[in-house]
Amino acid sequence: MKAEWEWLTKTVYDPTIFWAMITAVATVVLLFVAYFQLRSLARTSRSDFLYRLKKDFFTQEVRRLLFLVERGCLEFHEKEIPYFKIVGRDRPIVVERMKELEIQGDSVSTYRMEDVLLGPLEDLGFLEKRGMVDFQEVYEAFETYYLICLKSEVLQHYFEWSRRDLDDDDVYDNLLTLAKKLKEKGEKIRTHKRWRRSLKTLWKKIAPR
Repeated sequence: MKAEWEWLTKTVYDPTIFWAMITAVATVVLLFVAYFQLRSLARTSRSDFLYRLKKDFFTQEVRRLLFLVERGCLEFHEKEIPYFKIVGRDRPIVVERMKELEIQGDSVSTYRMEDVLLGPLEDLGFLEKRGMVDFQEVYEAFETYYLICLKSEVLQHYFEWSRRDLDDDDVYDNLLTLAKKLKEKGEKIRTHKRWRRSLKTLWKKIAPR
């Protein structure tokens, strides 16, 4: 005990040892502060990146393709040059919406479908798989678009056709994996949100005023 006390006294009164200890403690504190600041900055950066990604993604051209896909207005034709034929113009409500969206022509090329809609969703699926974007934020911003692609019979036909070649059997893996993940976990997320809203409503009713 005496030896420990002498060591502590020497440590406090010896400037060299004392300031070395202070420096070490300050370094540890700064490391902790830097860690939490960088982690917060990383979350902010990822959120800002996802926001800009959605802003760049959701163009008028994407709106047109999503409408055609969601409303069943496309047929995929496997020919020497495959394409999507636009159908359903005999439905009045569809015609009006097509005019509003300025949808012209009778077909959509596979290149246009890939570049405008499917390619960006595939890339985002890859980023989510690597943990570079947050799944919860992807759900909030992109779930609707993934589920439209997952439910679309014409796109399922196109995915199947695209993956027939053994050299391309992993095409759209990231898109489809994320879409299925969003479908499976989406209901749990919505249930949790409803549960939280119910608790807030209940608290407002019973909380003292």
